[in-house]
Amino acid sequence: MQKIFQILPLTLLLAACSSTFGSAAKDALTYEAAVSQPVKAILGKKMIVGGPVIAYQYSPSQTQIEIASAPLNEESAPAKIANNKDRAIVIVNGYIAPEELDNVRFSAIGRITDVAQIERYGKSTVIMITADDYRIWRASKPMFGPSSKPRYGYKYDL
Repeated sequence: MQKIFQILPLTLLLAACSSTFGSAAKDALTYEAAVSQPVKAILGKKMIVGGPVIAYQYSPSQTQIEIASAPLNEESAPAKIANNKDRAIVIVNGYIAPEELDNVRFSAIGRITDVAQIERYGKSTVIMITADDYRIWRASKPMFGPSSKPRYGYKYDL
């Protein structure tokens, strides 16, 4: 019992001092802040953006991900529902396998490289960034549970 009380404060201290994904973007612009400024003023600035993955293209050296921008919570996780008119294209140096990007939400911190006004989805702004850091947010469900049907041959008996 005494060892637990010796380890507990150290654990709490480490948890309090550890940084999160969003802490790297303290001074970064959000999508809403970026589109409200002139294009020349935001090029090269740091931005944080996230949302559901809409499309992606990849090569062995880079992956280009198109997302619908969504509001971010305090952990920088994007909401599940986004405005499809607000788009961002994130370029990630390195290969991300296609199966990693199916049915997920994606957050990235990076520098704004281009901004385009398009009429494709109604009047909207597409911002392109090159990611310094990113995170994939999965929306996984448990294999089985009291409120779901048995899956994968398992049964859940109460």
